[in-house]
Parts: sequence; structure tokens; C-alpha cells
Amino acid sequence: MQIPTRSFSALVLVLLAAACGSTGDSSSMPAASGGAVVQGTVMGGGSQNMRVAVPASSAATTTDAAGGFVLTDVPKGAAALQFSGGGQNATLATAPMVAGEFRRLTVSISGASVTEHSEQTETEFEGTVDAIDGMVLTVAGRKVAVTDATRIRKDDAAATFADLVLGTPVEVEGTLNADGSVTASEISIEEKEEAERIAFVGTLTQIAGNTLTVGGRTVNVGSSTVIVKGDATVTLADLKVGDRLLVRGTVQADMSINATRIRVLQREDEPEEMHVAGQVTAVDATTFTIGDTKIATDASTEFEGSGFHSLADLKVGDFAFAEVMKQADGSLLAKEVRKFTPPPPG
Repeated sequence: MQIPTRSFSALVLVLLAAACGSTGDSSSMPAASGGAVVQGTVMGGGSQNMRVAVPASSAATTTDAAGGFVLTDVPKGAAALQFSGGGQNATLATAPMVAGEFRRLTVSISGASVTEHSEQTETEFEGTVDAIDGMVLTVAGRKVAVTDATRIRKDDAAATFADLVLGTPVEVEGTLNADGSVTASEISIEEKEEAERIAFVGTLTQIAGNTLTVGGRTVNVGSSTVIVKGDATVTLADLKVGDRLLVRGTVQADMSINATRIRVLQREDEPEEMHVAGQVTAVDATTFTIGDTKIATDASTEFEGSGFHSLADLKVGDFAFAEVMKQADGSLLAKEVRKFTPPPPG
């Protein structure tokens, strides 16, 4: 996602604890409150230097030359984004924000009309499994659908749905659907800790062995720290001074942060990687469409799953996850495609 070139100061976001409800173990994740981060792209004429704001709050930013933006300090529960500038003024109704959430979205705007491309909306958030209904979890107040393509991990190893019991603290990654539910692409089972969990956005200013300075805070990187950039997992050696990072972790007695997850926010001059997920609406010889999003394939595209070897095995009506790279001309090229079967309606 393109990132505004201006710097922004570190913002500490205290992550959400267990969502309301008595079915889970409320002690598995400490109670907290805080803001969220939205990284997005505005498509359409006049998308440059457009103001993006959360109504009735101080959260606001401006899009860059490519229409990209990063909006921090988004209040928990915020359910609208306002886009204004260049003769356009439109408000988008969104699924309510979860505290500490990272959300990535793409919108198209024309005059007073703005549309979210829901099949491209990604979310990462933490919470506790508070309810289980078939293959649907309730985490941080959201319904999370676990499919046959969902990857479940614990301690950097594969886990199963059976490991997701009530009270389990998890981090969920997936597609945020228009109804506010989530189709999970990956669920990471986290350790039950009493320590305060926080997240913050800041610029990496120093690397000293396994210790980073991010937005003036000391961040400890351990063997279990997951570092991601776009859709790829990277290493500590891939981090560079000047990178903008979203850090999640636990606060230590000396106020340093033991990082559990670090996300590198992509710069404006870097290729954009993203997920697209949903029902397939069209397929031809070299492209397919999920929702309204058209995706190309080439010889390097990987098709993952039993009996899924090529685009010829994908049919209209199937459900698919696609990891894609945005090309210079704005088109999307699939790196990996996975079919999935959504849980039956509740």
C-alpha cells in the first residue's frame, strides 16, 4: 500500500482484550483500550492530497501522490471514514474498528459517492476466542469464519481447529466482509500473558543486534517474533533504518517492548502486495475475477490445494483467496491462489 512520504510520530495503541461475553477465559488477555491503524488507497480522479478523516475525532491524514494513506489513532468502534478534497466529499460506512486493529482497504470515489472494494479489505486484530459455533469463532466481538484454507499456527508450527478452545488468545488475519464478519486466512495462537499488550506505529531509527529503536521506544526482537511485509514473512536482516513499522508486543518492567509481531508499512515507491478473497464471478484463459476485482495469472502463479493445479480448475461460484501484486499499470497479478469452502450459514 502506498504510504504518505511525510513522517508521523509514534502512536501507542493498547490492544483489545477479550470481547464481551462470559464463555471465554477473561484472564487470558489483559483488558485495555486504544486506537487502530487504517492503511488504504483511494482510486479515481482527484485522489491526490485528499483529506481522510474519522468524523467526530482527531484522526486525520492526507493522501499521497498515488492516493495512498496511513490513518492512525482511529478510535475503537469508529464506523465511518470521510474523504474530502478536489471537489469531492464523501463518507464511507465501514465495519466498526476493533482496538489495535490494522486494516488495509481500497476505495473508489466520485463526487459524493465512495465505494469500498470489500473483497480487498484486509484486517489483523487480536482477541480471545469467546464463542465457537461450528467453524465460526467469535473474537473481539467479530464472527470469524474458519475455512479449509485457513492456516492455524502455534509457536511457528501448524495447529488445528481443535486447538482453538474457549479463552484462547489469538491474532486473526483475513478478509473483512461487508457485513463485518471475517473470513480468516491465518489464525495465530498466542501465549496467555498477564503483561500489558500494546501496538504502536513509528519510524525505525536504530538497529543494534536484536534490539530496535522505533519511534523512540526500545523493541526487543526474539526468535518467536514474526516480521511481515505485505504478504511475505521477512527477517530482522530485511529491516532498514527509515522503515515505518507497526509493532505489537508486551510491555516489560523496563518499559521496553518484547515484540510478537512487526509489520513493515510499505513505502510509496514499493510494489504493493495485498490479499483478495471472496466468490469468483468470472474466469477466462489467463484472468479471474473475485467480486469486482480482476486478477491476472502467469507462469509463476502458484495454485495451492487438493485438485487445484491451474486456472482451469477454478470455476465461477468457487470461493478463493489470492495473494496479488499490484503492477505499474494498476492491474493485479496473482502470486498464489487458494480455493476454500466457507462454513455453512448459521
